[in-house]
Amino acid sequence: MTDIRLVILKCVASRKHFTINELISEIEKELGTVNVMSVYNNIDLLLDLHLLFSNTINGKQIIYEAITNQLIHIKCHECDSYEHINSPILSGELWSSCQQFLDSIGFTMDHFKLEMHGICKKCSQKNKVEPSK
Repeated sequence: MTDIRLVILKCVASRKHFTINELISEIEKELGTVNVMSVYNNIDLLLDLHLLFSNTINGKQIIYEAITNQLIHIKCHECDSYEHINSPILSGELWSSCQQFLDSIGFTMDHFKLEMHGICKKCSQKNKVEPSK
């Protein structure tokens, strides 16, 4: 186990989402200099081992997160916030519904990712027009 891999695993375990740049900054804080190619190689390994997911936001930025059976995210069009939703009830209902359909076509699901887009509460409130008095 290399020092760089230990820092990467700590980052994966302690953050919901991170970018390569955030990861490189974290490694630099802990180890000083960093071989960027080594970071990419380690990320590729974790992706290949299905320990890490990659998600593209707006078709531009790639974020990474640890794999779980169900990943649900919401993305605000206004402020570009990207949030992980932790709802065992919603995840369970989605899992059950999807699995029933997939069973009917002979497909076994091991995980799913869902991304919902819209406007967050903060942006909705900010965009409300106050009636004139």
